[in-house]
Amino acid sequence: MGIEFTALHWIYVVFIVLIIGFMVKRRDTTLICIIGIFMLAIFATGSLTASISGVFNSFIYAITELMSTILIISIIVAMSSVLSKSGINDVMIAPFTKFFKNPTLAFWIIGILMMIISWFFWPSPAVALLGAVLLPAALRAGLPALGVPNANKGIFLNRYSLPRHFSEVFEYLM
Repeated sequence: MGIEFTALHWIYVVFIVLIIGFMVKRRDTTLICIIGIFMLAIFATGSLTASISGVFNSFIYAITELMSTILIISIIVAMSSVLSKSGINDVMIAPFTKFFKNPTLAFWIIGILMMIISWFFWPSPAVALLGAVLLPAALRAGLPALGVPNANKGIFLNRYSLPRHFSEVFEYLM
């Protein structure tokens, strides 16, 4: 039983490669995606009107599936921006800045705080907002910007893989 690749498969592969290429070059992929959807629709249906309708139907489907995620991200960005512009961010992170002596401590403190927040509020924007709020203090301590989101993912004490014994914690730290 063989698998046969059709023109649709090759169009899909070409546009996936184009999208990845545009992402590597840090260019906008929106137009490439729209053209790719249109090309797939025109080869699948053979109708220009059905292809245009397919593009708009894909927009509607994407909006219904992703609107909550887009809304949460935009709210987090807006709240973080307001906190930074009003200066409240510095007041909020002042108690933590005295503990951020070096990048390692900043990583661990942020990771443990995000872990504890995720135990009680997961899934919630509170976890991401905590990382966004503590980012300036972590940057001042020397932690790279990608260290903050990795603190929650890279910490071994997350809610899915707790150490079995405290000796594992000390072995990891030593």
